[in-house]
Amino acid sequence: MRIRYMTPGGEPRVADLFGTLAALVRDEVDDFPALRAHQRAPWHAFLAQVAALALLREGTRELPEEAGAWERLLLALTPDHPGGEAWRLVVDDWSKPALLQPPGMDPKLRKNPKAKRAETPDALDMLLTARNHDLKGERMRHAADDAWLFALVSLQTQEGQMGAGNYGVSRMNGGYGARVAFSLQPSEPTPGRSFGRDVRRLAAATEDAGGIALIWLERWDGASSIPFGKLHPLYVEVCRRVRLIGGEDGIAGALLGNSKVPRIAAKERHGVTGDPWAPVFHDRSKAWGVSAAGFGYRQMTTLLDGKKVQRPPLAIPSAADSRTGLTLVARAVTRGQGKTEGYHERHVRVPPADVGLMAAGSDRLANTAEKRTKDAGDAANILRHALRTLFQGGPDEVRHDDDATNAKLVPDVQSFDRAVDAVFFDGAFWKAATQTGEDVAQRHILAWRERLRDIAGNILRGGASVRPRATRRAATERWRGRAACSTAECGRS
Repeated sequence: MRIRYMTPGGEPRVADLFGTLAALVRDEVDDFPALRAHQRAPWHAFLAQVAALALLREGTRELPEEAGAWERLLLALTPDHPGGEAWRLVVDDWSKPALLQPPGMDPKLRKNPKAKRAETPDALDMLLTARNHDLKGERMRHAADDAWLFALVSLQTQEGQMGAGNYGVSRMNGGYGARVAFSLQPSEPTPGRSFGRDVRRLAAATEDAGGIALIWLERWDGASSIPFGKLHPLYVEVCRRVRLIGGEDGIAGALLGNSKVPRIAAKERHGVTGDPWAPVFHDRSKAWGVSAAGFGYRQMTTLLDGKKVQRPPLAIPSAADSRTGLTLVARAVTRGQGKTEGYHERHVRVPPADVGLMAAGSDRLANTAEKRTKDAGDAANILRHALRTLFQGGPDEVRHDDDATNAKLVPDVQSFDRAVDAVFFDGAFWKAATQTGEDVAQRHILAWRERLRDIAGNILRGGASVRPRATRRAATERWRGRAACSTAECGRS
């Protein structure tokens, strides 16, 4: 297995899985050039979970810097497979596991022309796009090992349900949900620093009580599920029956088989599985999922509200975290029925002085965000009213149920939302969350409302200047609308 990475100095390097873990510990990895954006979170989680499991099994907290030490640790996780096949991408003997590929598929599939195949990594990956509009499919011909590896990790650890016989992972709320990754990272995150932080946190916070940890070691004929109670807390799962096939020039493709049941019997848990990156609703009824709207300021406000969402352990700072500041990172692929609806990623920088506010139980961040969100919603409603007045030519009674007018509002309201989102977590936000006193709080509120007024005013003036004037009557109505929108009620409230 050859995994390519770039050093901070821009030098290309290649290593196997054991060498990659060692390079991450030494903080010598700046980037994985074959890693696609939507694969970042599952790749990071896979590495961190495997490493933490190895440390727990060894009874140590020290992360080794040598590839040989990691090879020994990982082989100790698979004592029934001392030859290391459980860590290789291609194993011709299908009675044995390969990396993220459980034994149990019929070898006769290799000669069956009707067997379901993936000839490229992007055909194997979980990411689906509508009619190739967003991302061209099956274009990764002659792909290297790491492209197949990243696609395999993505499929097996964050895929949802895709029709009959193709079940999704247990670590999401339902087959059409999303595995959300929500955590804190060092202020200047590199793959190695983020890896080291999370592995140490997982090893320190997890009790190795036994249980099945590496699901792909278990034989799977597609007809049986593993009860959730038999799993290790940090289990690394697989949700599909798949085997990679070797060829003369590397990996030639993958064969896939359906299953009659999901690999893990955890439907009743609704994604509440102890995933250390996954937020769950406060009542722990189900995992929190993200919609196609992504991680805008409204969604981030919800995630920061401890009365609504329980943040995962890796999104809460510890005493060992750097006091030079942290970054709050949210990642997820959203999906609908039979499709994916976009990859979303959000980074929010947490200043050094405000790291303590991220501690569990602190509601000052949530209160500040909630107030800002409410004010932004009020400003958006005022903007909508002003735009309706503009588009309808300044009537005495504005029609709120006019479909043509409401359709015209969408681009401007979306522009307002994007502009608010860009400044929501600014320096003033953190000051408002940390400073106390009624007068100070009121000053922050007024300053925020003035900023919202300016954003909405700029959008409204833009709308008034660029709308077409097809006829003299339309032009007259347009000027009447502009005059109406210049009143204090529409433009300044």
